[in-house]
Amino acid sequence: MPENCFINKNVTVNNIPFYTNLTSIFSDSTYTFCSLESMKLFKKTGNKLHKSSSIQRLDDFKYIGIPLFQCQLKKDASYLLSKERSNLIIYKYIVLPFDENNDKRQQMMAEHLDNREYKFICNNEEHNISIYKVVFSEIKNEMALLSLSTSRTYTLKFRNDHIVMTFKKFHDYIEVENSVFPNAKWIYNDNVGNVIVDGFFINNNYKLISNDKLIVCEFDNTERSNKWITYTKSEYMGLLRLVNSIKPSNGKVQYHDNNFLNDFNEKIICMTFVLIAHKRFKKYDERKRRSRNGFNLRLMRDNTATL
Repeated sequence: MPENCFINKNVTVNNIPFYTNLTSIFSDSTYTFCSLESMKLFKKTGNKLHKSSSIQRLDDFKYIGIPLFQCQLKKDASYLLSKERSNLIIYKYIVLPFDENNDKRQQMMAEHLDNREYKFICNNEEHNISIYKVVFSEIKNEMALLSLSTSRTYTLKFRNDHIVMTFKKFHDYIEVENSVFPNAKWIYNDNVGNVIVDGFFINNNYKLISNDKLIVCEFDNTERSNKWITYTKSEYMGLLRLVNSIKPSNGKVQYHDNNFLNDFNEKIICMTFVLIAHKRFKKYDERKRRSRNGFNLRLMRDNTATL
């Protein structure tokens, strides 16, 4: 998506990287960051946000080394089922001033944490900040067991909204339904070839296309690390490029901006998490099916040998 296609001087193109640090089948988290620099610092320090030098503050008071969002398996009833049927939960990271008596802290807590389900992560004394994460979206993962066309539907639930993403068999696009994204589609690789049928695309490019055929954003994982091993334990997953409004500056910014992306783009990030999760669920299901078929084949050979 060429940057020069965005003529409006009041917008900027943000490059949002995705990273995973899978350590086991049940502690699979994918993170996204404001920049590659932020992602690399997080990876280098091993998610130890309380430690010195794990976070850096930029001149505009933005902190790097802290994720924007985290997506992981939701520990509900689906957690006990097979992995490819698991539901997901997405957290948004919130950075607040550390001082309990700081009026700005109280104001920001009211804005970001009140009436929300949240977790305290840690304090970072080097920068005098507190880090939290709030539940931003819960995702219902539904397999279409009786449908010949639909393979899976994901419903992303937000506080006052929802998005439905439908993956269909033998289609090279993903249907999106939402009041903000009516009749939108994520397309694979510019619809070159039927990627579902061919099944041999190691690298993928996805574009979100609006109802009036405009490119809204692009997620590209062709430069990801360990691209030939799609289930590796620690890797850069790809880059989301999207347009974001430039906020007017009043010269009084003193704290980290927890809302530097608008609501529209935060929902795009959540859909990108689903693209990544769906790809992983498919790979996991394929490996399990191959293993099962291999076992059945060995069983048949053993039974034949005993006749």
